[in-house]
Amino acid sequence: MRPDSSYIVLGDMNDPPGSPFLAPLAGSARLSLVDGLTNPTETRPAPSDDPPPSGTAWTHRFKPSGQPADYELFDQVWLSPALAAKQTGAFVERRTRLTGDGSDHDPSWVELDL
Repeated sequence: MRPDSSYIVLGDMNDPPGSPFLAPLAGSARLSLVDGLTNPTETRPAPSDDPPPSGTAWTHRFKPSGQPADYELFDQVWLSPALAAKQTGAFVERRTRLTGDGSDHDPSWVELDL
């Protein structure tokens, strides 16, 4: 990879960014990928929960019976350093219902000024 290469790695990773399974990708010194969803803007508030999520960087919620919900960023957008410099925004589209919306993940995206 050339340092000025522009590329995106994205998708439903089914693991959070800090997972050991994603370490070869997310922690690669050669790729130097930048997490495009570190502090996304929510398009609307998440449904209320007790306790609430600790931040906005999550796309998947799992609530075991009798336990607090777990919030994970499974849907990810990783940017090359060249594209990270052009990022202008990051967003998560909060679903209005936690079930029955056709997916168990909230859609996420980034905006780039190309």
